[in-house]
Amino acid sequence: MTSVPPLELKKYFFPFVQVAADAEYEPSAKKISPHFEVRTTVEHDEENGIYQVALEIIAEPEDEKSKIPYSIHLITVGLFTVDENFPDREKLLKVTGASLLYSAAREFIITVTSRGPWPQVIIPTISFLQQETKKTNQLDADKTKKATATRKCGKRKPVFVKKSQ
Repeated sequence: MTSVPPLELKKYFFPFVQVAADAEYEPSAKKISPHFEVRTTVEHDEENGIYQVALEIIAEPEDEKSKIPYSIHLITVGLFTVDENFPDREKLLKVTGASLLYSAAREFIITVTSRGPWPQVIIPTISFLQQETKKTNQLDADKTKKATATRKCGKRKPVFVKKSQ
């Protein structure tokens, strides 16, 4: 009996791709690691049950003097369905969904840069689980600080103000 996976990738695409070879880069020069940044967002369309994960990858020189073979800015979007009984859908998307898109982006970047004047770029391996765990730990620490501040101020629970329409 085959079980249905909790996460299914329906489609992915690259709505924004920018790869620029630096004409002043010198392969014989000291190797400089680029400033590397990855951002992930998750959105849910309740009408059709589709989740959208957007993964943004930026690799650029640390400063104006640094020379790297390619500056890269890429956005990958994946459309997913998630088993409605899965306990933490958001975490599943931010970890497993983002990992799937990152792998696709890595291959895409290898393909594009291998056609350029400098050697191909293989972006570093990262752990989305580690990133998500750090965010969760930070949120827990923030909640603890707020709870401590609330106890010190004598407030029992926060007051929520409705936005006027």
